[in-house]
Parts: sequence; C-alpha cells; structure tokens
Amino acid sequence: MLRRHALLLMERAEADLIEPVARDSAHPLHKEAIQALALGFSEPRFQALMIAALGHPDAGIRKVAADALVWDEPVAAEAPLLRAAADPAVDVAVAALETLHYYPSRRCLDAVAALCGHPDERVRAAAAACAFEIREGRFRWALERAEPAERRFLLAWMEPVRHLLGVLGDDDASEADDPAARGRISSPGGDHGSEADLEMAELLALYADLDGCWAERKHRFADRFRAAGVPADRGAAAAFLAGHPDPWIRDRSTSLLAAWDEQEALLGLTRDPAFYVRKSAMYWLGELSANRAFAGPAWEHLGELGTTGTHALETLNTYVAHALKDEAIPRLLALARSDEREPVRCGAVDALAKLGAHAEVEALLPLLAEPPQVTWAVHVALLSACERLGLHPGRCDALREVDNIDVQLALAPWAAGSSVAD
Repeated sequence: MLRRHALLLMERAEADLIEPVARDSAHPLHKEAIQALALGFSEPRFQALMIAALGHPDAGIRKVAADALVWDEPVAAEAPLLRAAADPAVDVAVAALETLHYYPSRRCLDAVAALCGHPDERVRAAAAACAFEIREGRFRWALERAEPAERRFLLAWMEPVRHLLGVLGDDDASEADDPAARGRISSPGGDHGSEADLEMAELLALYADLDGCWAERKHRFADRFRAAGVPADRGAAAAFLAGHPDPWIRDRSTSLLAAWDEQEALLGLTRDPAFYVRKSAMYWLGELSANRAFAGPAWEHLGELGTTGTHALETLNTYVAHALKDEAIPRLLALARSDEREPVRCGAVDALAKLGAHAEVEALLPLLAEPPQVTWAVHVALLSACERLGLHPGRCDALREVDNIDVQLALAPWAAGSSVAD
C-alpha cells in the first residue's frame, strides 16, 4: 500500500523510478505507474507506454490507460482507443469514449456514432456525448472560424461524414449553432458590498490566524484583497502572502503580487515547494513589464525535469517576454527543432512568429513533411506562423490526407479553391 501511494505521488522528476515499472506489464504496481504518467509525461516514450497499456489483459489497467491519455491526445492512440471503445468491460469503453472527445477525425466520428446503438446504456450515453463534442465542438467550430472559401474546402473534406453532421450548407453558421451563444459562462461574481471592506492590516491578521473557518476565508480571498487595494506597505503584505504556510494562499497571491509589481516575491514563488504555486508564479512573472533579470531564471526553470506540459509553455512565454530578441530567437529555433516537450515546440514556433523571425520559421518548414511526434500541434503551429508572417508553407500534399479537422483548418487558407503548390 505504501509503495502504491509513493508511486502515485511521484512526478516528472522521478521518471527514472516510474518508467521501469510502467514498462513491465507484469509488475504488481504497473497500474499505478501508468496512472502516474498521466500528467507531465508528454514525451513520446511515455505516451507509448500508456498506449501499450490499452491492450493489457487487466481491464483495470486498460481503463487507467484510457483515462491517462486524455491529457496529451497522442495521434498514435486513436486506433487503440477506438478498439477500447468497443471493449467488453463497460468501464474501459466509457473511459475510451471520454478520451476520444479530443480526437476530431472523420474516422473517430464515424466509429463513435456507430456505438450510439450499443446495448449498454452507459456506453450509448458516452458515445452520444463524444459524437456531439466532435460534431459541435470541433467540426462546426472549425466551420464557424473559416472564411467562405475555406469553409467550402472544409465541407468537401467532411463529405464522408456529412450524413452524421446534419445540414451544413455554405450559409449554415447561425448564432444558434454557436456553442458560446447557447450558454456563455459569466465571470465569477464578486462579494463586494456583502460586508464592510477590511483594511489591509485587518486582512493580514485574519489570514494569519490558522484556526477558524477557512472555507469562508478562501471563498472571499480574492475579492477581499482586491477591494482593499494596493497596500501602503506592499513589501510587508507581499512577504506575508508569499510566506504563508498554506500553499493555496501562496498560489492565489501570485496575481496580487503581479498587480502590486512585487517582483522579488513573485520570483521567489517560482521556486516554491508546491508545483501549482510555482506554475502560477511563473505565469504571472510573464505578465510583468519586460525585465532582462527574469530571463535567466525562466530559462533555467524551463530546463528542469519538472517543467512539463502547460507549465513548460507558460515558462517559455515568460522567458520570451523578458529576454533580448537576439538571444531568444536562436534558442527558440533549437527548441522548435528538437525539444521532446510538444507544448514547448509549439510555443517556440508561435514565439518566433510573434518576433517576426521569418528566416527561422522558414527553416522549420521541412517539419511539415514529418510525422507527428505526439500530436499534429507542431504542424498546426507552423501553418499558423506562415499565415502570420506571409510565408507560403510549400507543398503540403501529405497534410491534405491527414484525418484531423485542426490540421485541415490550419491548411485551409492555402488549400481553399486550389491545391497547395510549390
């Protein structure tokens, strides 16, 4: 039991302990190892282990694998997930269908739609939800973003599954089909006026008391501190919040520290013991005015083992926000070419485009002819960079055959109305 919990608490920095167990399908802790890979292990070699686990004899391990793959959506998992969606174990089938929400392909939509008549009620419901998400959240969303000529191109690409999409004519893009129009999410309401505003000294005393009703204090934390405004003694308030024993408070304090321009306190929290505090601090550090002194720590943090996924992308963005352009561009080019973390590669391509690095983006265009390492995200980012910089991506015939709506939408500006030429 202790070994199981130890394994489940491990993160990317402990990959050398997790990976051997995840490779050994007969290990008694194999299930926990696959589960531990779910977050922060986006490199292809880890994705391959989760995909392999979809074929494990133990249904519990197959389910854990299907759940784990939802975070990175590797292209190589689509066919195994579709097989898992027809698994005799209902829990496995449902988990696979919930992960397939994020596979916007014609093949996936067709296969999932066929499962809407499954004899098990849970599988039918999961299949219907998956088909709806692909149809409305991905295919119709792409059509709504497209220009008229691009829309015609996308509709032609969707032809094999048009019978599953309903009526999708050239002018069928009304507000009624807009998911955002059907139910916009409003910003969380504040509690201003529900009680007298507290002075900063009172707030610090309230949150220094570690006893009492903390659920209420956390619920009102952001509104109370924002209502109090910028403290006269920002340094003392910043030191109190950044050093609070509750990591939840430290995490929620990062946006306040950024608003108060408390740079050193925010930089210190990028080295906090709690991952989500480090993540928030690094993000908000990137929102401060450009300061070359932050570029070095951000770059160093980007190279650490625990910097993966969205956190790695936010760290890269913070580095770019504070680094000198001449220093950043060659580093970004190297990351886009060879980094194993797909979010970092995509972020590097996007940053090169924003920096106007025409030659560097052009040097990356051969990647469009390569297969995806994990997903098609790098290809999509390169096509977007070309559009932003006014570059032609060159011959992309192989991409025209890719069964993925995101790729086709990114390709549409050049493919609409004619073939992509040299």
